Amino acid sequence: MHIFFGTVVRAAPVKEGGSLFKLDWDTKTIVSEVPIVPVEPTLFHDPNVRGNVRGCRGIGIVNDEVIAADYHTLNVFDRDLNHKRKLTHGLMVGLHETYITGSSIWVTSTAIDAALKYGIEDGLLEESCWPREMPEFQHALDLEPLEIDKSVDNRTQFLEKKKYRGSSHLHLNAVCEFRGEVFALLHAKCVVVNLSKGEIIIHDEKLKHAHNLIMEEPGVVYVNDTRRTVVRKYDIETGQQLQAINIKKMRGIKSLILKSSALAIKEMGVSFFGSKRKATARPLYLRGLAINQDYIFAGFSPATIVRIDKTTGELVDYYIHSYDMRVCIHGLTVS
Repeated sequence: MHIFFGTVVRAAPVKEGGSLFKLDWDTKTIVSEVPIVPVEPTLFHDPNVRGNVRGCRGIGIVNDEVIAADYHTLNVFDRDLNHKRKLTHGLMVGLHETYITGSSIWVTSTAIDAALKYGIEDGLLEESCWPREMPEFQHALDLEPLEIDKSVDNRTQFLEKKKYRGSSHLHLNAVCEFRGEVFALLHAKCVVVNLSKGEIIIHDEKLKHAHNLIMEEPGVVYVNDTRRTVVRKYDIETGQQLQAINIKKMRGIKSLILKSSALAIKEMGVSFFGSKRKATARPLYLRGLAINQDYIFAGFSPATIVRIDKTTGELVDYYIHSYDMRVCIHGLTVS
């Protein structure tokens, strides 16, 4: 079994901001690695030290290709991580998670609160969802449309927070199709929504700052509660929580954090305890989620992936990639 995962390195130079990895899970060894850097246009500076333009985001697999997102581009590799081609577009701005359906791929253009569907072969825009422009969500969530010219290249226009953050910002960072309809996570509003119908299906304050969205039969929804390090499972019909898997309470996690903190204190001295450090890198920041028939795989910082029994919620095993709290998991998928 192979795991493909991406990293974001907090406060690193953009060109060293993260990579895409192929991991042999059985032996816990890295098979391949390739740096992920936003180019064409190249982004040399990132005003947000926590991440923003850095690193490898959503990852998907279709046939023999691995598709990994950076800030504004979908990078296409073979399964050995040899680069093949790129797909980009003027509305790919702050990409986060992706979702493959047939010969198309949904992307979350988080900086501009859009879910966009592109053809994988030709890169043409096939469909777009702008929840801030939908009357149902404008009324339910008190939203105003984003001021944006969709006809121009916006890939470098929203780097500064002041350009897009505000009371109407949704932080749309995950999208999926289920039963023929399109769903998205809007973590700034603590909701999962049906974009096809203009409906809120889950509202939970614990979804503030959440990441990832996976749906499967018989109608269950998985989301990473990022700040609390909990994988939450919901019923799609009722919106009620069915299960909460608290990774902080699993064996070995406390010792991992202690070792990571000791490493940081040795490197940073007293500045480790300052407010800047806390804003830049958080331990147990849960992001990255993949699910197969039997297991849940979840990633958190310092870069670690846990395998959890899907039925019992118990820890099976884990892989530690780094003890550096600044190195975070972002994209994650299993093959």
